[in-house]
Amino acid sequence: MLSQVRRYIEAEHLFESSDRLLVGLSGGVDSVVLTHILLRLGMAIEAVHCNFHLRGDESDRDESFVREFCSAHDIALHVVHFDTLSYAREHGISVEMAARDLRYEQFGKLREQLGCEYIAVAHHQNDQAETLLLNLRRGTGLRGLCGMRAKNGRVVRPLLELTRQEIADYADKHHLAFVEDSTNADTSYRRNAIRQQISKYSQSDIRHIAHTARLMQDYVRLTDAYIATLQERLMQGDSINIPALLATPAPQLVLYELLKDYSFQQHEAIFATLSGQAGKQFESDDYILLKDRDRLLVRPKNKGCQDSEPVIKQRLLDLDKPLSYPAPTEPVAFFDSRLLQHRLTLRHCQPADRFVPIGMRQHKKIFDFLTDMHVPLIDKQRVWLLCADDEIAWVVGYRISDRFKITDKSKQAVEIKVVSV
Repeated sequence: MLSQVRRYIEAEHLFESSDRLLVGLSGGVDSVVLTHILLRLGMAIEAVHCNFHLRGDESDRDESFVREFCSAHDIALHVVHFDTLSYAREHGISVEMAARDLRYEQFGKLREQLGCEYIAVAHHQNDQAETLLLNLRRGTGLRGLCGMRAKNGRVVRPLLELTRQEIADYADKHHLAFVEDSTNADTSYRRNAIRQQISKYSQSDIRHIAHTARLMQDYVRLTDAYIATLQERLMQGDSINIPALLATPAPQLVLYELLKDYSFQQHEAIFATLSGQAGKQFESDDYILLKDRDRLLVRPKNKGCQDSEPVIKQRLLDLDKPLSYPAPTEPVAFFDSRLLQHRLTLRHCQPADRFVPIGMRQHKKIFDFLTDMHVPLIDKQRVWLLCADDEIAWVVGYRISDRFKITDKSKQAVEIKVVSV
């Protein structure tokens, strides 16, 4: 089995023989076998043991066993203690999830402190099968069917090609002692319930499930490459072209992939609105998505109306020489100074706001004006207005009011800049 694990490490490029590894050592048969194999392979290792204080005297027994094991094998050991129940209550998560979060957070910190290249954990094919079936029960997309990867960042799984039975046989052959976790028999934990179910499967069944996970990982790599090419064609910044999206072979899946990093949970509802009217809006914790005619627009929540108010800067200019007008979308504009003798304030645009755009004689709703300028609804509410007392003098970055324009009778101009702070 040693040569089998060595081949797997090389095939998956898990680590180099010169790398230092931090091994997660619980004291169970899986982690003991992993540690023993790495030692036989000549790897430089240190061990970390987590005492979650969930099983009373049994937790302390496990810690004592690991200390004795590491002392006997001349392995540097690091023991960390957690108040797992308090952490779970504070974060509103299950005890299982709390233990997992605490474990991997500590593994990462300790790896950096010790200068180890990777963290080695003892997951195997049965764990892979459990993960895949657990994700199926929860309801999962393609990535959930991938299970665990042999190498995920700095975490490596050298035993992922072995079954639990093969690991147990190795421990028996080499007379390795280990400890048993009594809670593994508690089927009130969802993973344990699935573990009991999988224990009835043949090794061939387990290998087939694990092989499916490997195939799914390849499918995800292929999908990611395809989505990357589609993203270049379908997205401009944070805008998704709806007609182009609907022309793809699987538009709902493509939309899911394009939005997966934004944490939206309403994927079916978002897809259903693609053929509907503009204006439908969705929210995730950090983003807002808007259906705007033939586009989907995604914006961070921390922009727009929550932005800090910019600053108004102004200076007087004589009109004895031509003014240098900025680009239309720059936050700089010129006004007749005589007409702008008012208290100047900034506020965001509201649906009922109206003004007379320069060059026109009739009032126009600012939202309608912005629609003509192809500004999506999600951005209209972010537009700043420069107000002279209660009258709108400038839709900042777009158009000034005809009421305050410079004419042949103007003696001085006032330059107004709106500067973010």
